[in-house]
Amino acid sequence: MGEDSAAPMDVVERLTTRRQGLFRKVVTGDTVSLGDRDAVVRWLRELHQERNQTVIIHRPWGSVCVVGEGKAPTDILMSEGDRMWYAARAGSNLPQKHPQLAPDEVEHVMLDALTSDTPPRWPEWREF
Repeated sequence: MGEDSAAPMDVVERLTTRRQGLFRKVVTGDTVSLGDRDAVVRWLRELHQERNQTVIIHRPWGSVCVVGEGKAPTDILMSEGDRMWYAARAGSNLPQKHPQLAPDEVEHVMLDALTSDTPPRWPEWREF
């Protein structure tokens, strides 16, 4: 994520990590256009199904990323250049490593990013 990466703009990317043997991990990737909302919804709903996946929406204003590690997503990250933020519930005092958004809230933020000309304004973004 960020402007140093070679990721194309205005696409959605899914990265899946699987173990192959004891020490080797294999990462596979899929890419769809912003208009393929059905694929994005499916990917977001699969995040909590015992899969190690990351879904990234790349836009000209930055990237929004959600990470699933076999449970409800725990982090939504947004980056623009060298700056990075994480999503938090408004008024929450929980540190970023605790789940703060429900899966339907995660889906809402990510789907908003598909069509927005600016970074999502909701939830509350806190800079790292």
